[in-house]
Amino acid sequence: MRKLPAPSSKAKSTKERPGATKGAAPGPGSSSLDTVKYIAEFTAELSFLARQGRHELLAYLLDMARLEAIKTIQSSPE
Repeated sequence: MRKLPAPSSKAKSTKERPGATKGAAPGPGSSSLDTVKYIAEFTAELSFLARQGRHELLAYLLDMARLEAIKTIQSSPE
């Protein structure tokens, strides 16, 4: 697997992007629901980036993953 370059300092802050992640990735010992919430947030940000790069199919697939995560969150017992 190829290592991705570090983000540019010129990139928009996550506050400016819709669906930007609000926290760090869940670590060991995190609940399954926390992991799914993180996936929902992160796929929204990735979809935004894909659309910015005009990668519509990739953005669509990321949106589908996000919707599945949201469906999982909504169906989980609280």
